[in-house]
Amino acid sequence: VWAAAPEQNRAAGRYYDHAGRYQGRVDKNGRSYDHAGRYQGRQDANGRFYDHTGRYQGRQDANGRFYDHTGRYQGRQDANGRFYDHTGRYQGRVDENGRFYDRTGRYQGKMTPSR
Repeated sequence: VWAAAPEQNRAAGRYYDHAGRYQGRVDKNGRSYDHAGRYQGRQDANGRFYDHTGRYQGRQDANGRFYDHTGRYQGRQDANGRFYDHTGRYQGRVDENGRFYDRTGRYQGKMTPSR
């Protein structure tokens, strides 16, 4: 879960897996890096995603809906941090403390906000 409403910049921070291992970070400008510090891509202020080569990958609109690079609807994130796929099936959530859970409720990792 590297995405969040861009104007809220909720995605900025350090990410850890379920065992507490560092996975990477997203900076305040929406650029993401893996655990080794390698640049992975970015999300701009308009919600558009680009990979590490600068190629457009898709976007998230102001209502939390995700679209791929062709404009096809992929799913959404609601205001409570729950994610749904393109058919409306629940996929998981991020709680108010930055912890990620899959659709079965199993803990998957966490994000610690940038300060």
